[in-house]
Amino acid sequence: MGFTDIIKSFVPARQTRIGSRASYGLTELGKQKAETFGLEGPTWQVLGYLNDNGPSTLTDICEGLHLKSDRARELLNRLINSRYIVVVG
Repeated sequence: MGFTDIIKSFVPARQTRIGSRASYGLTELGKQKAETFGLEGPTWQVLGYLNDNGPSTLTDICEGLHLKSDRARELLNRLINSRYIVVVG
């Protein structure tokens, strides 16, 4: 396998655009994490919020957790890339 083959087989990390109109919900993995582990720090707070409230918009999450939208977008991207949450609408 040559260098060109390696480059062609490379799949870049999936970029998700976080929108204020979409809703975000837990995957089964995210639900397990939210229920099993203590919820500390903003990432875990988002998981806990979605576990308690179900699918929620960016605005709901920002208001419910008192987060700025830029910070919430960053956390949502991290959770989507970890496959803990999905865009549901």
